[in-house]
Amino acid sequence: MPVFKYKGHAGTGGLQSGEVFAESIEEAERKVSAQDVTIISIIPAGMRRGGRESDSSAPKPPMFQRRVSEADAANVLSNLAVMAETGVPFIEALDAIIESARTPKIAAAMEAVKNDVVGGRPLSAALKGVPIMFPAIICDLIRVAEEAGQLHMALESGAAYLERSADLRKRILQAMLYPAVMLSVALMTVAVLVVFVMPKFADIFLKMKAEVPASTRAMLSMGDFVRGHPLGALGLVAGVVIGTRLIMKTPATNRIAMSLILKVPGLGLLLRDLALSRALQSISTLLSGNVPVMEALEQGANVAGNAQVAGALRHAREVVEHGGSLAEAIGQAPIMPKLLVQMIAVGERTGRLPTLMIATAKKMDEEAGTRLKAMVSLLEPIMIVVMGVIVGTITISVITPIYSVMQNIK
Repeated sequence: MPVFKYKGHAGTGGLQSGEVFAESIEEAERKVSAQDVTIISIIPAGMRRGGRESDSSAPKPPMFQRRVSEADAANVLSNLAVMAETGVPFIEALDAIIESARTPKIAAAMEAVKNDVVGGRPLSAALKGVPIMFPAIICDLIRVAEEAGQLHMALESGAAYLERSADLRKRILQAMLYPAVMLSVALMTVAVLVVFVMPKFADIFLKMKAEVPASTRAMLSMGDFVRGHPLGALGLVAGVVIGTRLIMKTPATNRIAMSLILKVPGLGLLLRDLALSRALQSISTLLSGNVPVMEALEQGANVAGNAQVAGALRHAREVVEHGGSLAEAIGQAPIMPKLLVQMIAVGERTGRLPTLMIATAKKMDEEAGTRLKAMVSLLEPIMIVVMGVIVGTITISVITPIYSVMQNIK
């Protein structure tokens, strides 16, 4: 009778591994589940750890390019948590997720996870193999949970984190939709006027020997260049955009730019609160999953998206590593709000640090949402005025030579 090796979480907590005799892998799963063990992986004893027979080669998982949405990843983790808590064998749970996947990309990613798990790899390592779907924070949560035998709790925490992150991203995109549309309309209006409308007046100005101002000459030259070299114009714009992004990615430039942006009234506080909200959600989620505070602070710095906030968290990590208090370390950074320092101090004294950090993250998230709405409402009239100024400048550049022609006729 074939022998199957299994690894799973015992009902009493902790990891359990062993071997079981069965005619098929389904029978092996039933026998192991009857022992009150939640299966992580189960494979024939003749398989290697990589999950392939010694005389066969399985195709590698496909390479994924675009990320799976956080909402879809949260839904997958939530479903896995439910099935893990109710004792469904993990391979069967993964099969159910694959069959009910919303998109082929999700099904392919989970198929890769299943292959790794069947091959004997821990679930955390398998999830790390599909970074387009599961960020590092989820893998760290599950890695610690596998050691402690609390897999379903880690899956629930990971799903909740991704849901909060997806909700924050959705609200930011919704708030910025109208300004983005306005900016696009403004750019298209300017392009049409400069490239198609103004050149029609060029011959008239030339024949009438009108005095053309410098602004009109510049716009006419710009329109001629775009119409004569459309690919060159697109390449120039793409080069400027890519070059700016590359320059902004350098640590020194990014640090200088962020320090200047943070000094802008309103905008600086908004970006700070958004960065702190992301970081605190990550840290609190990891701490609630019993991840060491050093790893939690490092992960929080990685997801902050703000060089100053990330630097403050990494400095706090060094202070805590040498025996210092987290509240005192956070308080040393001017960018950190006093409310956060006080909440961390209370959390350290009462042993409720993850709970209080989640509450603080939610409060900062709400404040960031309020500031974002206020800034968008202020940005709308500003963009209308800017559009008016741009269109007015182009109109004046056309009318001025016409006025000159009328003067010559007289």
